[in-house]
Amino acid sequence: MSEAAFWDKAAAKYAKDAISDMTAYELTRDRIRKILDPDHRVLGIGCGTGSTALELADRAASYVGTDLSPKMIAIAQSKQSNDTPSHLRFKVHDVAELPSGPHDVILALNLLHLVPNLEEVLAQIYDALPSGGMLIAKTGLLQDGAWYLRWMIPVMRAIGKAPFVRNLGKVELLGLLSSAGLVTDETLVQGSMMPRLFTVSRKP
Repeated sequence: MSEAAFWDKAAAKYAKDAISDMTAYELTRDRIRKILDPDHRVLGIGCGTGSTALELADRAASYVGTDLSPKMIAIAQSKQSNDTPSHLRFKVHDVAELPSGPHDVILALNLLHLVPNLEEVLAQIYDALPSGGMLIAKTGLLQDGAWYLRWMIPVMRAIGKAPFVRNLGKVELLGLLSSAGLVTDETLVQGSMMPRLFTVSRKP
């Protein structure tokens, strides 16, 4: 099953499921709101069903949310209303090829650990950002989480019950960001069975 097909199949349930750690979600969402500037042109990759984009779009000059799943994007578009900022758009787009910019800020929330060709994607992100542009990410750290997840997820993936998840740890992820040319100025680990690392990185 392709990644797009997996997320298409999961979209309806994903949209209904409650956020597992609302306190952690609100903490990083509010931090992003403080970072964003009214002049920023934002690209959100792997935006899912658009809930976070809808909460952040009013803080930016433009906001494009993308996801490889057409059903995820359809749900995101269905959430738009007359109160939604007119500059927020949702598009079907694979992270393997970023849409044309310019993008002052790229958001990759709960995404990078799901990307098989992460090194290539980070290189594209670097190229897409202007000097001073930011990548703000929240990334699952499978390597730093519960030991049994490292064998359970591949088994679930083999039967179509889980997506690809890269076995990342904090040290490796920060090294990949650095190798891509990005300088990480802020980090925050949020603990769970699979911890999440919130990072704010910039292109020098």
